[in-house]
Amino acid sequence: MDIKKKVFIIIVTYNGMQWIENCLKSVLSSSVTVEIIIVDNGSNDGTVEFIKSNFKDVLLFEQDQNLGFGQANNIGLDIALKNNGEYFVLLNQDAYLEKDTISLLLQEMILNPEYGILSPIHLNGKGDKIDLYFQFYISPNNCPDFFSDLFLNKVVKNIYDVNFVNAAIWMLSKETLKNVGGFNPYFFHYAEDNDYVNRCNFKKRNVGVVPKAIAYHDRNVPNRKFDLKTFINLKDLDLLNPNRVCSAKKMIIQTIKKSIISIIKLKKRDAFYNYQYLKKMIKNYHLIKRIQITTREDNYSFLTYKD
Repeated sequence: MDIKKKVFIIIVTYNGMQWIENCLKSVLSSSVTVEIIIVDNGSNDGTVEFIKSNFKDVLLFEQDQNLGFGQANNIGLDIALKNNGEYFVLLNQDAYLEKDTISLLLQEMILNPEYGILSPIHLNGKGDKIDLYFQFYISPNNCPDFFSDLFLNKVVKNIYDVNFVNAAIWMLSKETLKNVGGFNPYFFHYAEDNDYVNRCNFKKRNVGVVPKAIAYHDRNVPNRKFDLKTFINLKDLDLLNPNRVCSAKKMIIQTIKKSIISIIKLKKRDAFYNYQYLKKMIKNYHLIKRIQITTREDNYSFLTYKD
Protein backbone atom coordinates (compact mmCIF):
# COMPACT_ATOMS: atom_id res chain seq x y z
CA MET A 1 0.00 0.00 0.00
CA ASP A 2 1.53 3.31 -1.12
CA ILE A 3 1.10 5.70 1.80
CA LYS A 4 1.61 9.40 1.25
CA LYS A 5 -0.03 11.30 4.06
CA LYS A 6 1.11 14.24 6.15
CA VAL A 7 1.94 12.75 9.54
CA PHE A 8 2.94 14.70 12.62
CA ILE A 9 4.56 13.24 15.72
CA ILE A 10 3.70 15.22 18.85
CA ILE A 11 5.89 14.77 21.91
CA VAL A 12 5.31 16.52 25.23
CA THR A 13 8.55 16.84 27.17
CA TYR A 14 9.16 17.57 30.82
CA ASN A 15 12.65 16.92 32.22
CA GLY A 16 13.12 14.10 29.74
CA MET A 17 16.88 14.11 29.22
CA GLN A 18 17.26 10.40 29.98
CA TRP A 19 14.91 9.42 27.14
CA ILE A 20 14.60 12.16 24.54
CA GLU A 21 17.61 11.20 22.39
CA ASN A 22 16.44 7.60 21.95
CA CYS A 23 12.85 8.76 21.46
CA LEU A 24 13.71 11.20 18.66
CA LYS A 25 16.20 8.88 16.97
CA SER A 26 13.53 6.19 16.79
CA VAL A 27 11.10 8.62 15.18
CA LEU A 28 13.66 9.84 12.66
CA SER A 29 14.38 6.23 11.68
CA SER A 30 10.75 5.67 10.70
CA SER A 31 9.96 4.34 7.25
CA VAL A 32 7.31 7.06 6.95
CA THR A 33 8.30 10.70 6.51
CA VAL A 34 7.05 12.65 9.51
CA GLU A 35 7.25 16.10 11.03
CA ILE A 36 8.01 16.38 14.72
CA ILE A 37 6.43 18.86 17.11
CA ILE A 38 7.73 19.05 20.67
CA VAL A 39 5.86 20.98 23.33
CA ASP A 40 8.07 21.41 26.37
CA ASN A 41 6.35 21.92 29.72
CA GLY A 42 9.04 24.04 31.35
CA SER A 43 11.90 21.52 31.62
CA ASN A 44 14.87 22.58 33.75
CA ASP A 45 17.18 19.59 33.22
CA GLY A 46 18.71 20.58 29.88
CA THR A 47 16.11 18.84 27.69
CA VAL A 48 15.33 21.96 25.66
CA GLU A 49 18.98 22.88 25.14
CA PHE A 50 19.79 19.32 24.05
CA ILE A 51 16.98 19.32 21.47
CA LYS A 52 18.03 22.70 20.09
CA SER A 53 21.65 21.54 19.72
CA ASN A 54 21.07 18.07 18.31
CA PHE A 55 17.68 18.05 16.56
CA LYS A 56 17.47 21.36 14.74
CA ASP A 57 14.66 20.30 12.36
CA VAL A 58 12.24 19.63 15.20
CA LEU A 59 9.50 22.22 15.75
CA LEU A 60 9.99 23.12 19.41
CA PHE A 61 7.47 25.13 21.40
CA GLU A 62 8.62 26.09 24.88
CA GLN A 63 6.08 26.75 27.63
CA ASP A 64 7.00 28.77 30.70
CA GLN A 65 5.07 26.43 32.98
CA ASN A 66 3.92 22.83 33.22
CA LEU A 67 0.57 22.80 31.41
CA GLY A 68 0.00 19.10 31.97
CA PHE A 69 -0.09 16.29 29.43
CA GLY A 70 -3.43 16.98 27.78
CA GLN A 71 -3.19 20.73 27.33
CA ALA A 72 0.36 20.52 25.97
CA ASN A 73 -0.73 17.87 23.47
CA ASN A 74 -3.60 20.12 22.44
CA ILE A 75 -1.11 22.86 21.58
CA GLY A 76 0.86 20.44 19.41
CA LEU A 77 -2.27 19.08 17.73
CA ASP A 78 -3.52 22.58 16.96
CA ILE A 79 -0.17 23.52 15.37
CA ALA A 80 -0.14 20.29 13.35
CA LEU A 81 -3.66 20.87 12.07
CA LYS A 82 -2.79 24.42 11.03
CA ASN A 83 0.13 22.94 9.08
CA ASN A 84 -2.19 20.62 7.12
CA GLY A 85 -1.63 17.52 9.25
CA GLU A 86 -3.77 14.52 8.34
CA TYR A 87 -2.62 11.93 10.88
CA PHE A 88 -1.07 12.45 14.30
CA VAL A 89 0.98 10.24 16.60
CA LEU A 90 1.05 11.21 20.26
CA LEU A 91 4.30 9.84 21.65
CA ASN A 92 5.54 9.89 25.23
CA GLN A 93 9.05 11.18 25.76
CA ASP A 94 9.91 7.81 27.34
CA ALA A 95 8.62 5.77 24.39
CA TYR A 96 10.44 4.52 21.29
CA LEU A 97 9.19 3.26 17.92
CA GLU A 98 10.34 0.58 15.54
CA LYS A 99 11.03 1.51 11.92
CA ASP A 100 7.62 0.37 10.63
CA THR A 101 5.45 1.25 13.68
CA ILE A 102 3.98 4.41 12.16
CA SER A 103 3.56 2.80 8.75
CA LEU A 104 1.56 -0.11 10.17
CA LEU A 105 -0.66 2.15 12.27
CA LEU A 106 -1.21 4.53 9.36
CA GLN A 107 -2.12 1.75 6.96
CA GLU A 108 -4.75 0.36 9.33
CA MET A 109 -6.23 3.75 10.15
CA ILE A 110 -6.61 4.59 6.46
CA LEU A 111 -8.32 1.25 5.80
CA ASN A 112 -10.44 1.47 8.96
CA PRO A 113 -11.54 5.10 9.41
CA GLU A 114 -14.12 4.08 12.04
CA TYR A 115 -11.28 3.88 14.56
CA GLY A 116 -10.70 6.97 16.66
CA ILE A 117 -7.52 5.65 18.27
CA LEU A 118 -5.00 3.03 17.18
CA SER A 119 -2.08 1.88 19.30
CA PRO A 120 0.83 -0.51 18.79
CA ILE A 121 1.75 -3.23 21.26
CA HIS A 122 3.66 -1.68 24.17
CA LEU A 123 6.77 -3.56 25.28
CA ASN A 124 8.92 -2.46 28.19
CA GLY A 125 12.08 -0.44 27.62
CA LYS A 126 14.24 -3.55 27.13
CA GLY A 127 11.75 -5.16 24.77
CA ASP A 128 11.82 -8.46 26.66
CA LYS A 129 8.32 -8.22 28.15
CA ILE A 130 4.97 -6.61 27.46
CA ASP A 131 4.59 -3.38 29.44
CA LEU A 132 2.94 -4.30 32.74
CA TYR A 133 -0.08 -2.02 32.43
CA PHE A 134 -0.48 -2.84 28.74
CA GLN A 135 -1.00 -6.49 29.72
CA PHE A 136 -4.26 -5.44 31.38
CA TYR A 137 -5.40 -3.53 28.30
CA ILE A 138 -5.15 -6.66 26.10
CA SER A 139 -6.41 -9.12 28.73
CA PRO A 140 -9.53 -11.17 27.80
CA ASN A 141 -11.82 -8.91 29.83
CA ASN A 142 -10.71 -5.85 27.87
CA CYS A 143 -9.68 -7.35 24.53
CA PRO A 144 -11.54 -10.56 23.65
CA ASP A 145 -9.76 -13.19 21.51
CA PHE A 146 -6.27 -11.70 21.35
CA PHE A 147 -4.58 -14.01 23.86
CA SER A 148 -6.54 -17.00 22.53
CA ASP A 149 -5.54 -16.29 18.94
CA LEU A 150 -1.88 -16.07 19.93
CA PHE A 151 -1.87 -19.20 22.09
CA LEU A 152 -3.85 -21.32 19.63
CA ASN A 153 -1.78 -20.12 16.66
CA LYS A 154 -4.82 -18.73 14.92
CA VAL A 155 -4.57 -15.99 12.33
CA VAL A 156 -3.94 -12.79 14.28
CA LYS A 157 -6.28 -10.00 13.20
CA ASN A 158 -4.94 -6.70 11.93
CA ILE A 159 -6.78 -4.82 14.69
CA TYR A 160 -8.18 -5.90 18.04
CA ASP A 161 -10.75 -3.73 19.77
CA VAL A 162 -9.88 -2.74 23.34
CA ASN A 163 -11.82 -1.02 26.08
CA PHE A 164 -8.87 1.26 26.80
CA VAL A 165 -5.22 1.85 25.93
CA ASN A 166 -3.12 4.60 27.48
CA ALA A 167 -1.94 7.56 25.44
CA ALA A 168 1.78 6.73 25.49
CA ILE A 169 1.60 5.92 21.76
CA TRP A 170 -1.65 6.87 20.02
CA MET A 171 -2.44 7.49 16.37
CA LEU A 172 -5.34 9.84 15.65
CA SER A 173 -6.76 11.09 12.37
CA LYS A 174 -7.95 14.55 11.43
CA GLU A 175 -11.50 13.19 11.39
CA THR A 176 -11.05 11.96 14.95
CA LEU A 177 -9.93 15.41 16.07
CA LYS A 178 -12.80 17.07 14.27
CA ASN A 179 -15.35 14.68 15.75
CA VAL A 180 -13.94 13.93 19.22
CA GLY A 181 -11.67 16.92 19.72
CA GLY A 182 -8.57 17.35 21.85
CA PHE A 183 -7.94 16.45 25.46
CA ASN A 184 -10.26 17.76 28.12
CA PRO A 185 -8.26 20.48 29.95
CA TYR A 186 -10.14 19.68 33.18
CA PHE A 187 -7.67 16.78 33.62
CA PHE A 188 -4.15 18.08 34.32
CA HIS A 189 -2.33 14.74 34.33
CA TYR A 190 -3.65 11.17 34.50
CA ALA A 191 -7.18 10.21 33.47
CA GLU A 192 -7.15 12.55 30.44
CA ASP A 193 -6.70 9.52 28.18
CA ASN A 194 -9.51 7.64 29.95
CA ASP A 195 -11.74 10.64 29.35
CA TYR A 196 -10.74 10.75 25.68
CA VAL A 197 -11.61 7.07 25.23
CA ASN A 198 -15.00 7.73 26.84
CA ARG A 199 -15.59 10.48 24.31
CA CYS A 200 -14.52 8.22 21.42
CA ASN A 201 -17.10 5.70 22.60
CA PHE A 202 -19.73 8.44 22.72
CA LYS A 203 -18.94 9.43 19.12
CA LYS A 204 -19.06 5.75 18.02
CA ARG A 205 -15.35 5.65 17.20
CA ASN A 206 -13.55 2.42 18.01
CA VAL A 207 -10.32 2.07 19.96
CA GLY A 208 -7.93 -0.60 18.74
CA VAL A 209 -4.52 -2.24 19.02
CA VAL A 210 -2.50 -3.21 15.93
CA PRO A 211 -0.55 -6.35 16.98
CA LYS A 212 2.02 -6.15 14.17
CA ALA A 213 3.05 -2.66 15.28
CA ILE A 214 5.53 -2.55 18.18
CA ALA A 215 6.71 0.24 20.45
CA TYR A 216 8.68 0.44 23.70
CA HIS A 217 7.61 2.23 26.87
CA ASP A 218 10.78 2.76 28.87
CA ARG A 219 9.47 3.45 32.34
CA ASN A 220 9.36 2.14 35.85
CA VAL A 221 5.77 1.13 36.51
CA PRO A 222 4.68 2.94 39.66
CA ASN A 223 2.97 1.15 42.53
CA ARG A 224 -0.16 3.26 42.46
CA LYS A 225 -2.14 3.64 45.65
CA PHE A 226 -5.79 4.55 46.01
CA ASP A 227 -5.27 8.03 47.39
CA LEU A 228 -7.26 11.27 47.25
CA LYS A 229 -5.91 12.13 43.78
CA THR A 230 -7.03 8.76 42.39
CA PHE A 231 -10.43 9.12 44.07
CA ILE A 232 -10.96 12.56 42.52
CA ASN A 233 -9.84 11.39 39.06
CA LEU A 234 -12.30 8.49 39.15
CA LYS A 235 -15.14 10.74 40.30
CA ASP A 236 -14.31 13.28 37.57
CA LEU A 237 -14.28 10.54 34.93
CA ASP A 238 -17.70 9.41 36.10
CA LEU A 239 -19.08 12.93 36.19
CA LEU A 240 -17.73 13.99 32.78
CA ASN A 241 -18.43 10.73 30.94
CA PRO A 242 -20.77 11.67 28.07
CA ASN A 243 -22.01 8.07 27.84
CA ARG A 244 -23.97 8.50 31.05
CA VAL A 245 -26.28 11.24 32.20
CA CYS A 246 -25.24 12.78 35.50
CA SER A 247 -25.65 16.50 36.06
CA ALA A 248 -23.25 18.38 38.30
CA LYS A 249 -26.16 19.15 40.63
CA LYS A 250 -27.05 15.47 40.91
CA MET A 251 -23.43 14.51 41.60
CA ILE A 252 -23.20 17.14 44.35
CA ILE A 253 -26.31 15.73 46.02
CA GLN A 254 -24.96 12.17 45.73
CA THR A 255 -21.61 13.24 47.21
CA ILE A 256 -23.30 14.98 50.16
CA LYS A 257 -25.29 11.81 50.87
CA LYS A 258 -22.16 9.64 50.71
CA SER A 259 -20.34 12.02 53.04
CA ILE A 260 -23.13 11.84 55.59
CA ILE A 261 -23.28 8.05 55.38
CA SER A 262 -19.50 7.84 55.82
CA ILE A 263 -19.66 10.05 58.91
CA ILE A 264 -22.46 7.94 60.41
CA LYS A 265 -20.47 4.74 59.76
CA LEU A 266 -17.31 6.40 61.15
CA LYS A 267 -15.44 5.95 57.87
CA LYS A 268 -13.19 8.96 58.29
CA ARG A 269 -11.19 8.54 55.08
CA ASP A 270 -14.30 8.13 52.90
CA ALA A 271 -15.89 11.16 54.52
CA PHE A 272 -12.73 13.22 53.97
CA TYR A 273 -12.41 12.17 50.33
CA ASN A 274 -16.06 12.95 49.56
CA TYR A 275 -15.80 16.29 51.35
CA GLN A 276 -12.72 17.27 49.32
CA TYR A 277 -14.42 16.29 46.09
CA LEU A 278 -17.55 18.19 47.08
CA LYS A 279 -15.49 21.35 47.56
CA LYS A 280 -13.92 20.91 44.12
CA MET A 281 -17.29 20.38 42.45
CA ILE A 282 -18.89 23.42 44.05
CA LYS A 283 -15.88 25.54 43.07
CA ASN A 284 -15.98 24.32 39.44
CA TYR A 285 -19.75 23.97 39.08
CA HIS A 286 -20.20 26.25 36.06
CA LEU A 287 -17.01 24.96 34.40
CA ILE A 288 -18.25 21.37 34.76
CA LYS A 289 -21.57 22.28 33.14
CA ARG A 290 -19.76 23.88 30.18
CA ILE A 291 -17.46 20.87 29.77
CA GLN A 292 -20.40 18.45 29.83
CA ILE A 293 -21.84 20.35 26.87
CA THR A 294 -18.51 20.64 25.04
CA THR A 295 -17.79 16.90 25.20
CA ARG A 296 -20.91 16.27 23.10
CA GLU A 297 -19.93 18.75 20.38
CA ASP A 298 -18.08 18.26 17.10
CA ASN A 299 -15.79 20.75 15.34
CA TYR A 300 -12.51 20.20 17.22
CA SER A 301 -13.79 20.65 20.78
CA PHE A 302 -11.09 21.82 23.22
CA LEU A 303 -8.87 22.83 20.24
CA THR A 304 -8.68 26.26 18.65
CA TYR A 305 -8.30 24.90 15.11
CA LYS A 306 -11.13 25.45 12.64
CA ASP A 307 -11.47 24.27 9.01
